[in-house]
Amino acid sequence: MNWPQATSIVTDRLLLEPLEVHHATEMVETLSSPDLYTYIGGTSPSLPELERLYALQLAGASPTGDAGWLNWIVREANRSTAIGYVQATVTMADTRNQADIAWVIGADHQRRGFATEAARAMIAWLADRQVTELRAAIHPGNESSNRVAERLGMNRPDAIDDGEVIWHAELQTGR
Repeated sequence: MNWPQATSIVTDRLLLEPLEVHHATEMVETLSSPDLYTYIGGTSPSLPELERLYALQLAGASPTGDAGWLNWIVREANRSTAIGYVQATVTMADTRNQADIAWVIGADHQRRGFATEAARAMIAWLADRQVTELRAAIHPGNESSNRVAERLGMNRPDAIDDGEVIWHAELQTGR
């Protein structure tokens, strides 16, 4: 499958920059707060761990080729500070492209609308590339991320799957 490749995305306040291994150096600090892992699990990554992860993600697709991986570092445009990341895993469902999306904004930069703004920009970018369905798996206790999904216009089902709410949205494609 020929999956899309991440390109830069600019919003009023943010720059979404396609992931590169060198981003690990600045992201290790951004991702250092233990509070970030309360609902998503895991712990703060070390620099070598983050460099390995980013090198894997840069492949752009799963080893079997059945999923495309898109990852962006989120920066404040006016300060060029790395504040988090957004990502999408694109797959085919029947004849439609769907994406599982996620966002993480560093603890020092939360509660300013950055997650919503970055995710909204990524979603528009995905729609321009014929992605027609979105999903976001969010722990029911993660009120901040659940509010982001709501602001993005995603629909929250009543059911919980493997401990997470799977939010859904249908997109109108740009082409």
